[in-house]
Amino acid sequence: MKFSEEILKQLDLEQSKVKEPVNVMRIDDMLDFMENCAMRIQSKSWVYSKTLIADIRLDCMDIVTAQLNDFAQVFMDLIIFMRKKEGTYRGGVSLRYCINSFDTFGFEQTENEKTFLKELLLRNEITHDYFNRELHQQKLTWIMENCSDGAVDVYQDIKKYCMEQNLTLLYFDKNAE
Repeated sequence: MKFSEEILKQLDLEQSKVKEPVNVMRIDDMLDFMENCAMRIQSKSWVYSKTLIADIRLDCMDIVTAQLNDFAQVFMDLIIFMRKKEGTYRGGVSLRYCINSFDTFGFEQTENEKTFLKELLLRNEITHDYFNRELHQQKLTWIMENCSDGAVDVYQDIKKYCMEQNLTLLYFDKNAE
């Protein structure tokens, strides 16, 4: 049995194009991603605190966990980029380094922002230590109920800095030295 070319085209059996990983992004796109993460952390934390339905609470925790990881990643990349641009970067790549580095920029931090940054290290525990999952979830719920608004504050400080320094249209290359 033979298939006609037209039938094959209608079935769209063409092999999909392979996409290469992207390791370069414009700073304003990174800021948009960070804003989205911060807003999701804030909004899902609010939903969590307003409901008693267990399934919704668990879904909110799962979403905040994922967003916390993404937030931490883009936060680290932006802090490293900012340090490189001002010529003060000395090669630190850890979340702890980036949190400490953030503190040296002189931002007027809110209390929620300070607490959120201190607790952001929980992201490492959630990611790497499943043995103590229950303990980490308790800490996560505390963050959600007490300082999740700090994620938005951190984003706003970084965005303001990048705008004032005219960095938003520049590119960050994850693989650059």
